[in-house]
Amino acid sequence: MAAPASSAIVQACERLTGASAEALAFATAAPFLQNLGIETLVLWPGNINQAHQVDEYLAVDQIRPGIDLIRQLINEFCLQ
Repeated sequence: MAAPASSAIVQACERLTGASAEALAFATAAPFLQNLGIETLVLWPGNINQAHQVDEYLAVDQIRPGIDLIRQLINEFCLQ
């Protein structure tokens, strides 16, 4: 699954994070949501090299930026 680059949510995430979106092969529930017609992307702080490992972790200094990003997205897409 891949959301179109022209999607408002993709563009907002790129603008807010300063990173370019890319399509990767990971097992998530995102394709099921996309099949329901919901624009979907997978986004969260951390390093994919640390995810889904025996010693998986999220560095403490990455938690606040993740929360702030979600707040900005909620404000932009749900409150404005």
